[in-house]
Amino acid sequence: MKPSPTVASNHPLELIPFFRRWQRGLLRDLIYTLVLGMGFCLLFFGLYAYDLPRHRLLPQLWNDFVIATAIAYSIQGLYALGNMVLAPWLNTMRGWPRAAYHMALPTVGVFSGYFIGILLLNPAALRHVIFTPGIILSFAIVSVLISLVLLFLYWMRERELLAKEHLAAEQRRTLEANGRALEAQLRMLQAQIEPHFLYNTLANAVGLIQPAPERARLLLERLIDYLRMTLASSRDTAAPLQREIDAISAYLELMKLRMGERLRYRIELMDEVASLPLPPMLLQPIVENAISHGLEPKVDGGEIVLTADIDQDHLRIVISDTGVGFRTTTSGKLGGGVGLSNLRERMLALYGKDGKLNITTNAAGGVSVSLFIPLYPHPLAESV
Repeated sequence: MKPSPTVASNHPLELIPFFRRWQRGLLRDLIYTLVLGMGFCLLFFGLYAYDLPRHRLLPQLWNDFVIATAIAYSIQGLYALGNMVLAPWLNTMRGWPRAAYHMALPTVGVFSGYFIGILLLNPAALRHVIFTPGIILSFAIVSVLISLVLLFLYWMRERELLAKEHLAAEQRRTLEANGRALEAQLRMLQAQIEPHFLYNTLANAVGLIQPAPERARLLLERLIDYLRMTLASSRDTAAPLQREIDAISAYLELMKLRMGERLRYRIELMDEVASLPLPPMLLQPIVENAISHGLEPKVDGGEIVLTADIDQDHLRIVISDTGVGFRTTTSGKLGGGVGLSNLRERMLALYGKDGKLNITTNAAGGVSVSLFIPLYPHPLAESV
């Protein structure tokens, strides 16, 4: 796993979650460094303020503020320079080299900042103060403490980032596994729908062989034409709605050959929806059930009407018939066998709660089945 490149570019204070809420920028980093310098100032002042006379507290506080601020900006400058020059190495560095880096930069920053602070306060005192052994020892201790604190914060931050990377990797693996399982499920459901249609059609052709052999031959020819039109496209995950409508029209023509004038149909399609993607064989089970359970049991047959338009953010497809209708089962699933029950499962698998399938009884008889398919890409549908 690649280390996160953001670790090396963070401001030291950004290692604390509270300081990550503001957007990165030069002004923000300068303010952060001022806050860091004030923290150093309080640290320095607290080490010996209790032993100072009252009249020296404010001057000492000012001296500590200048020196601490210079140290803070020196550390920030060194980290910025290191990030700019050593970024490729820093983003791959782990273990003791990274610990040594975070120990060295604050140490150098403490001494250089102290040097700059003394220069700002009293340039003449620089050569008398900077080489004092006690001062060097004190700031060596301070630099080690600062280095350890920053090193600990970087270590905690890297652990957090690595944990997020592990979580993201696990989520990616889970999504990939779910996508493969969903694809297998959809292929299985689609594979069940196709033979279901073929069995019914071939059974109809067999039933016509003795009473009407010529019509049986025409039915088989139409079936071959239909299969030639749809078999290749039915293996795709999605196709334009117009292609599915063409397949439905071929199927209705095939059924009309068997039922004659007892089957009438109309298809009304808005131009805007003709090119919208639709999973193959999604409408087939609705039309098939409308014929099998609605029109065929009716002596004088009836009409099937298919309309497609836009309803807010959904593609709405309504298939109505004027047949005898059918009832839902006690379990709440659609009547009509494998086709429509698989359709409900496919809709749920593809679109989740964003897709809808409604069934209503028409006032004049028959059933209307409405599909509401989201127009925007859906993550479940995209994963397959």
